[in-house]
Amino acid sequence: MTPAPAPPPESWTTTPHDLSGRPEADLTVDVRALGTIMRIQTPDAECAAVVRRAWHLALYSGERVDVPEDRLVHMQVGDGGDDDRSERRSRAMVALTQALTRGALRAQAGKAVFLHAGGLCNPRTGASFVYVAPGGMGKTPLTRTLGPAFAYLSDETIAVTADGAILPYLKPLSVRRGGHGSVKDEVAPAELGLMAPTVTPWVAGLVILRRQEGATLHVEPVDTLDAIVALSPETSAMAALDHPLRRVAHVIERARGLTIVTYSEATQLGPMVDVILSRRR
Repeated sequence: MTPAPAPPPESWTTTPHDLSGRPEADLTVDVRALGTIMRIQTPDAECAAVVRRAWHLALYSGERVDVPEDRLVHMQVGDGGDDDRSERRSRAMVALTQALTRGALRAQAGKAVFLHAGGLCNPRTGASFVYVAPGGMGKTPLTRTLGPAFAYLSDETIAVTADGAILPYLKPLSVRRGGHGSVKDEVAPAELGLMAPTVTPWVAGLVILRRQEGATLHVEPVDTLDAIVALSPETSAMAALDHPLRRVAHVIERARGLTIVTYSEATQLGPMVDVILSRRR
C-alpha cells in the first residue's frame, strides 16, 4: 500500500483558533465541514475540550469569522446524575455530528454533489477512492482498516465539486460499540491512525459497497445510466443543483465509471484501492 501521509499542513492542525477576546469564545469550536465553517457552541469547558479532541483534524484555526445562525450548532448534553454524564456526553457527540452534517449540507447545497460515502486519498497525488453505501454496509470499518496507509477524507459524506475536487469532511469516526444497530461513539481520527490530506483530493474511483458475510469479492461494472439510478438513494441536496443528473454523470465519468463491490471483509478491497489510488489525472 501507499506509505502513510506526511503530517497535515498548518491549516489542518489542532492549533487553537482565535478567541478574539470574547468571554464565551472558549466554549465555541469552529470546524471546517464540506467546504464551509460551522461553529459549535458547547455547554462547558469540559465538553469543549472533548469536541476539540474528537474534531481535531477539522478544527478551523484561521482568523475568526462571522458565522450565520444556520451554521451555529448547540451541543446539548441534557440533564442527569453525575454518574451517567459520560454516557450522555457520548450520545450528545453523536447528535452533534448529525447536526453538523445537516447544517453543512444546507449551507453548501447547490455547490457540490453530496454522496453518502467514505473516502481515502493518495497523500501525494490526491487521487481518491470514494465508497458509497447506506449505514451498516462497512464504510467506517473500511476506513479504519485501510485508512492508516492513506489520507482520510470522511466516513460519512463526500462532496464533489464541478471540477472533480473533493471537499473533505474530517469528522470523528462513528464507531459502533457492538454489532449492527448498536450505540455509536465518535472517535477522533488520530486514535485510529488517520491523518488529513495535504493535497487537494479528486475522484479517481467510485464504488457502491455491498457487504455480505462470507462473500467472496465480486466487482460489477455499471453503465452510466444505471449508475445514476444506483447512486440516487445515497445523494443529498440534489434539487439545489443546476442539471443534477448531468452533475452526477460527470462524477461517474471522472471516476472512470461506477462499480458495485460485493465483499465480506475490508481487507479484500486492498488491491483495488491500491490500483485506484495509483491513477493519474
